[in-house]
Amino acid sequence: MIDPLNYGQRQWHLILSNYDEGMRARVRELVLAHAHELAEDFYSQMMQQPAAQEFLAHEVVHQRLHASMVRWLDQVFSLQTPEAIPDAVARQFEVGKVHARINLPINLVSAGARLHKQRLLEYITQIWHTPAEWLHAALYVQEVMDVSIELMSLAYVTNADRKSRAAEAYRLHTLSLNLAVERERQRAAVLDWSHELMFALHSGESVLKGLSRSEFGLWFHHQAITVFDGAAEIKQIEQVLLYIDGELLPTMRYQSELLIEKMAKLQQEVKAIIYFMTTMFDRYIELEQGRDTLTRLLDRRFLPAVMNREVQLAKRCNGVFSVVLFDIDHFKAINDNHGHEGGDLVLQQVANLIASSVRSSDFVFRYGGEELLVVLVEVAAEQALAIAETIRLKLINNPLQLAGEKTVSVTMSGGVATFDGHPDYEHLINRADKALYQAKAMNRNLCVVAD
Repeated sequence: MIDPLNYGQRQWHLILSNYDEGMRARVRELVLAHAHELAEDFYSQMMQQPAAQEFLAHEVVHQRLHASMVRWLDQVFSLQTPEAIPDAVARQFEVGKVHARINLPINLVSAGARLHKQRLLEYITQIWHTPAEWLHAALYVQEVMDVSIELMSLAYVTNADRKSRAAEAYRLHTLSLNLAVERERQRAAVLDWSHELMFALHSGESVLKGLSRSEFGLWFHHQAITVFDGAAEIKQIEQVLLYIDGELLPTMRYQSELLIEKMAKLQQEVKAIIYFMTTMFDRYIELEQGRDTLTRLLDRRFLPAVMNREVQLAKRCNGVFSVVLFDIDHFKAINDNHGHEGGDLVLQQVANLIASSVRSSDFVFRYGGEELLVVLVEVAAEQALAIAETIRLKLINNPLQLAGEKTVSVTMSGGVATFDGHPDYEHLINRADKALYQAKAMNRNLCVVAD
């Protein structure tokens, strides 16, 4: 099997040996003189493509992209000695990993490289006036750009494949949960919504809550579609949801002559959803996989699958979601005073408290050590902070059990961040992490909102 790093280094060694050092230095001067123009031209040209706008329109992306593009041009065309090659190759791989993480289509990267080559060729022909003079420089520029994009693509494909495997692993993992319990929970959620609707009708409420906005609807859109990907029942349930919320509910009014007929039709549709859902669950009910062995929360390796889907949903529907990064305060002291067994018991109970305090449509991860990450779907900053504070206060008011009937009072800090349109989910988690750091710096035992 070919080692991509060694392959990339060999290609760049060939470039240095095939092209004159003086000519390479002149090209570098030319590139640096026009680097800012190249970066701005790249952005303006790419923004004319609808497929690229999704990834480039965010203000933070624009600000960082311009500086990153200038640095990248400087780096690849400043590579003049063999000693600098390993760092240059590693940089191309890192860029490719970022592209894979945010699902940037690889054809857009190639299109951007083509724009740069076109502009650089124009600049070259202005300095070297005859083909015999500028051809060698043009070939050098082409090879540098092509090798850079090739290495980015290698990293992109490798990481995209890893993401695909992680997404499938997450799907299989979720199927391993107690699906019999979840099936009954969601059946009850559908019936609860039906009862709430009847009460709302008889109370004369003019605005009726759609099934898509219910506990079941949120679970279906944010978890079931991923877990049961490919199941025929998913499409069938989607169609029933659209019919109930889009056609049936808008026509239902208390004291309407057709209310009894509409209610009967609604009950039929509710039964259809329960039937499709039960069939779907039963087909997967036997599969078994594990969670985080200590906390039974989602393992961190499933984070890309969940976060990328939530980013895509939010961008497609102009929606919102938030994350809360919790950290148990003074956890080292807990381990020191009560041993690692006591620390494990604390972590397990905190994990259970958090998981039982959020909705079935939300996600709770063991993020690392004593850090726990909560993904709150369709929740904005203010509500996310309120949820985080509720959980924090609940922990304060519930001493945790240790061995030998001992108890210990534990606090935790939280950092809250809400999706702001940036396509890279790590940008969101980093903001939550910074907010958590603020909370710790402010003497802990509180939750802070990012920005």
